[in-house]
Amino acid sequence: MQKRKQIAGAFALAVALGCILPTAPAYAVEGWIRSGDEWSYLNRDNVPVTNVWRKSQDAWYYLGEDGHMVKNQMISWRDSDYFLDSDGRMKTNAWVRIDGSNSREVCEEGWRYFGADGRAYRGKNKSFRKEINGAYYAFDENGVMLTGFLDENGDPVESSDPFTEGYYFAGADGALYTGQWLNYGGIGTLEGVGGSNLESEVGGRSYSDYPEMWMYFGADSKKYRSRGKDPLQKEIGGATYGFDENGIMLSWWGNLASLSDAVRSNPTTEKAVKYYNGYEGGPLMKNRWLWMFPSEKLSEDDHLDLESSWWRTDGKGQVYRNRIREINGRKYAFDGIGRMQTGFVLFKGKSQFVAQYDVDVWDSRDFIEGDLYGIEKADLYLFSPDELNDGSMQSGKEIKVELADGVFTFGFGANGKAFGNRNRLQKKDGKYYINGLRLDADEEYGYGVVKTEDRESVSYQVVNESGKAVTGRRVLKDRDGGYLLVIDGHFAAYCTDADAPRWRKGSEGTGFYHCDRSNRKNRYEGGIIAGSKSPADPGNLPAEMRLNF
Repeated sequence: MQKRKQIAGAFALAVALGCILPTAPAYAVEGWIRSGDEWSYLNRDNVPVTNVWRKSQDAWYYLGEDGHMVKNQMISWRDSDYFLDSDGRMKTNAWVRIDGSNSREVCEEGWRYFGADGRAYRGKNKSFRKEINGAYYAFDENGVMLTGFLDENGDPVESSDPFTEGYYFAGADGALYTGQWLNYGGIGTLEGVGGSNLESEVGGRSYSDYPEMWMYFGADSKKYRSRGKDPLQKEIGGATYGFDENGIMLSWWGNLASLSDAVRSNPTTEKAVKYYNGYEGGPLMKNRWLWMFPSEKLSEDDHLDLESSWWRTDGKGQVYRNRIREINGRKYAFDGIGRMQTGFVLFKGKSQFVAQYDVDVWDSRDFIEGDLYGIEKADLYLFSPDELNDGSMQSGKEIKVELADGVFTFGFGANGKAFGNRNRLQKKDGKYYINGLRLDADEEYGYGVVKTEDRESVSYQVVNESGKAVTGRRVLKDRDGGYLLVIDGHFAAYCTDADAPRWRKGSEGTGFYHCDRSNRKNRYEGGIIAGSKSPADPGNLPAEMRLNF
């Protein structure tokens, strides 16, 4: 026994120091023996053992069919592969490239990893993914390390569009992408440009339209991908990203569920769309303003013309649509696909956009006569025409708006609706409004007349250039030399006497009488113009003084 230990020790020392020992004499004991450059292991019968393992100190060695120690070769033993280095030691926890010259048997060329027990890792069913030094690798059933796209079972994908079937991706070093982005065009598949002519159902676009195609592989090394009609959304690095059915990150507009153009002035999406900002790496835009032109499916005309608009997304990344929404203390209008609207905007309630018009499309008569699209079934609002810097809802009684025929004053309530909305004349603080337009007198005359109606009667009201109604009993001289007579705050008559009419009691009754100062006998001989109970007759008013009739 002592002699056997001495031989084993000599073998280990020789291997460690690379020494050449003299040929050992034959002993009828089990142990190592060297002949020239070859080592063998003798059993108790002094016969070299074959096709078996023997251990020396902490290393294992293999004796081949000829009884010699196997060196620098991969061997198969009991359905497992092992590798013996140039000293004959069994490799453990090590990578070895097998190229045919270092294997006893014909085998596939490639990298193999030999684990703590010396056995090469092999992929079996779904256990092909192995962790090595903090990274993950995939091996086929023969133990060869795999690269490129792998399917769900870990088998290599052979396809002109491997991203469609590929669930995993191993780089040139064999490491599976784990918690990593992959630029599909950057791996040589497409020479750095876009995708194939295949169509993404979830994305609603051809991959050939993508300038880049990005994929993300999660903690399990499997790519993120949608399993339904909607994108799969994942939080990555503090931002949200969307992925289609093939795992391609969405950029630009999300797909539409459907688009209805039953109301041609307001095409509306069935579901709110989302915007993934490809210019910033593809994150879903949440609670953000976007200045962007729509996708072709949202609006073909605006898409082709690159006509950009403002859009606003909510906390889920969905654009507001068909709504008047308050954002940071201000209110904004959005149409059926989500474009912010400015200028004059018609809404049915606050949940159905009807139409939008630039402020200089209409003139003042359009408001007075009510020639506004949909005005009978919608409410009129004004949103700042300064689209780039504002666009918010306007409210107040002194809003100046430049129409096609000049600058006019408008009034809108705190809720944004126009005073005199829907063609209903409204008096507000002594001034009259119709469809938001304040009825101000023409500056050429200084005064004008507003026709008012209720269910029982028609009356007329005199207003000045600021739209303020004249009250009491008055004689008003306009700038053209005419006189407007006001009784109890209402228009009574209009005349062009040389001298101002006077209020007096005469033979014809109490009222306004003609006045002729040159008639020394009776300056009121011309008679009564308007009595206290006389009905108004606006027939002889100049057209410019008839503000709404």
